[in-house]
Amino acid sequence: MLAPEELSAIDRAIVGDVLTADHAWDNLKEMVDRFGSRFGGTDGERGGRDFLAGRLREYGLDSVSVEEFEYTGWVRGTAALEVVAPRPMTIPCIALPYCPSGDVTADLVFLGDGAPQDYADRAERLRGSVAMVSTRPPRFLSRGMHRGEKFGRAVAAGAAAFIWMRHEGGLLPETGSLRFDKAAEIPGIGISFEAGAALTRLAESTGEPVRLHVHTEGAIRRMPSWNVVGEIRGRTRPEEIVVFGAHFDGHDISEGARDDGAGACVIVEAARALAQHGEHVGRTVRFVTFALEELGLIGAFNYVRSHAAEMDRHVFMMNMDGAGGVGDTSCVLQGWPELVGPMKAQFRDMREAVAVGDQIGVYSDMYPFAVAGVPAGTMGTRDVRPGQLGRGWGHTAADTLDKINPKGLRMDAALAARLALRLSHLDPFPAAHRTPAEMRALLQREGWVEILEYEGRPIPGA
Repeated sequence: MLAPEELSAIDRAIVGDVLTADHAWDNLKEMVDRFGSRFGGTDGERGGRDFLAGRLREYGLDSVSVEEFEYTGWVRGTAALEVVAPRPMTIPCIALPYCPSGDVTADLVFLGDGAPQDYADRAERLRGSVAMVSTRPPRFLSRGMHRGEKFGRAVAAGAAAFIWMRHEGGLLPETGSLRFDKAAEIPGIGISFEAGAALTRLAESTGEPVRLHVHTEGAIRRMPSWNVVGEIRGRTRPEEIVVFGAHFDGHDISEGARDDGAGACVIVEAARALAQHGEHVGRTVRFVTFALEELGLIGAFNYVRSHAAEMDRHVFMMNMDGAGGVGDTSCVLQGWPELVGPMKAQFRDMREAVAVGDQIGVYSDMYPFAVAGVPAGTMGTRDVRPGQLGRGWGHTAADTLDKINPKGLRMDAALAARLALRLSHLDPFPAAHRTPAEMRALLQREGWVEILEYEGRPIPGA
């Protein structure tokens, strides 16, 4: 471990360097303006890949690689939503990723917030229907519900098509993948809050069933994609690996500046800052920008698969999806409560007010590492500005660069670089790997197994 005075000196150097420069902001501006969303299968994805790899090489990391893999891709086609009866109307809509081609004419069934009880109460009406559900977390459920679960419950109930209605105003349909790395069973489209409200008013005012026609076109094909991996080799324990990562893809309807261009540029800036002190790094630190998080954590799962032979040497993974905001910072561990105390100690040593807890999540890039048994966490800053709470502008066309505050990028990049340095020296590392059976048992206790089944996702240890 570095002596306290050495660590303090490096801290001051990193903070002074990062907080008085605009590398992360400049990189984010260039990436967004030149390459758009970086959505899987687009020219922008390839451009973003090369841009990030080029920056890591420029910043002097010990090695930088672009790791290719193949996945099930989706190409957007046209989508249309028409009211057939009781009054003809055209409703603006977008297809959701992995939506198949299809034509469905059926009655609308509105499920409100889509709590499990809502599906049970409407079970008979759902078969053969167009099921519409709000993006709002169910207000009287003790947990949230992801889009994938709401869609999966509609499929299980026999719905013929699915409408994802945004619960916040602004004429913004919200996108998001229907399934993870595979084609969806039925068409799924997104509409704005205002469009959904018009449909529900139509049903209420006429007292008649609202009959809809849903038309979608989309192509499913195998495609290549790439993770970008930059490494600072450890000087005392080079064989042990700490990963800091975030995804660089966004959704194709927007720039994806907040989700998660900001996180990717925070990672690259943390790598730049720490590389200047590479001789003081203990364990090897890898900075990874993952592809295809938005299509089902595909890049992170492929990293874990391609590095399977050395996963037992990965001592920790920190995901920074959502980094770069301005507000309260939190670090959520993924089933390693024994790490809460040591992690709090690191933040105290850095004089950083970071809330630390332990609660496994299954919807971002820390999850593939956790289910592989690697101690993992996710860290980001909750943006408290108007329009930013919860999903905020994410997954809409309004996820644009003007929503980003450069200060948040600088603060989170400095925090990540300093934490990576400390974790590279923590001796002994206070968390061990979990077995697949242990991870399955944890997911079962936390109620995730049933949810993963509805979402059509693999169950660890099954």
